[in-house]
Amino acid sequence: MSIDLSFLQDDHMRSMVKNGYAAVSQTELWDWLKKFRPNHNEGFMFSNHENITRIGDAMESQPNPPGHSGASFGLTMRHLHYIAKHGLDGYKAELMRNSN
Repeated sequence: MSIDLSFLQDDHMRSMVKNGYAAVSQTELWDWLKKFRPNHNEGFMFSNHENITRIGDAMESQPNPPGHSGASFGLTMRHLHYIAKHGLDGYKAELMRNSN
């Protein structure tokens, strides 16, 4: 699955979001992610929800995974969560609005 993330100026962030996007698509968890609210004390980084684990495993199984620390996984999941709620166009618009 190829998506245009050229508006992300940071190559590593682009790689992480692209990897995560493919993983959520592969696991067919977009609708679930749209509604999911991580525990306030855990966030995505420390969540032990089975679907978060499935997404993380799918990220690692993608070709050339970018490699995630706990923090980069949590940040990537926040980006994916926003995409799930607002779509790619909404995500791009929000990033462009905040980059000025």
